[in-house]
Amino acid sequence: MVIIYDSVLTEPPSSIYCFRDVTLYSNVFLKGENVLCCPKGMKSMYWKWIKNYGAHDFIEEIIIKEEKQSGLTVGIKKNVHCNYINEINLPLVINKIKLFIGS
Repeated sequence: MVIIYDSVLTEPPSSIYCFRDVTLYSNVFLKGENVLCCPKGMKSMYWKWIKNYGAHDFIEEIIIKEEKQSGLTVGIKKNVHCNYINEINLPLVINKIKLFIGS
């Protein structure tokens, strides 16, 4: 299953390391394909950002918001709603993704 993350989840107040943990878990244990969705013209900026912090390992692709991609969405007002990912809500975000995927 494709899991589409809002790019704002990589920015403070989110922890980039917790974002990486969610994508690692989704990829390794849930066999999901992680996609990052960002505003037009920001792909290279987000790629550099997540690569500099080692959070790119489990991201299959970066798409812009105008591109059509079906899958489970994670972020503000998405299937899995969260404004940020940090050490406190990390288990909750993972559990919500697990519920949607059905594993």
